[in-house]
Amino acid sequence: MIKRVSEVAEDKQYYTKSMANNVIKLTCTTPDTYRTLIRHFKENGIYYHTYQLKEERAYRVVLKYLHHNTEVEDIQQELFALGHVARNIVNVHHRLTKEPLNLVFVDLEPANNYKDIYNITTIQNKIIHIEPPRTKKKHIPQCARCQEYGPTRTYSNNPYACGKCGGPRNS
Repeated sequence: MIKRVSEVAEDKQYYTKSMANNVIKLTCTTPDTYRTLIRHFKENGIYYHTYQLKEERAYRVVLKYLHHNTEVEDIQQELFALGHVARNIVNVHHRLTKEPLNLVFVDLEPANNYKDIYNITTIQNKIIHIEPPRTKKKHIPQCARCQEYGPTRTYSNNPYACGKCGGPRNS
């Protein structure tokens, strides 16, 4: 395996670590090396799992006190005018009654000025408050594809494992 990786990437561009169950952990030093290795693994059918690069991860904030009837396109245009590019905007609904709340999740594109969004106090002449989302996640995610803990289906290329019987198929 190391020989195949060294054919694609230079020696100082990655580090390896031997783990349990004949698993090799690759740590890339640059995003370009990461992308090259992932492309090589996909082309050659090599099983792997990975995580999203920090440079590609969206920055999520919560807009509070913004009426639920406010159009998503208007919020996106207003944020763009203030120097922030929104990747995704979602109006939050109550988990039981499904009624819209005056909360909006905004996923911002990665940028150097993402912390400046907390200085915004008004959108469309409406007073708002922007804060980071509250997270209660105290569990390790489980992959819906291979049933391993840690990776998720989006970043896993491991063979399928059925969640019900453990067979080699998608559940």
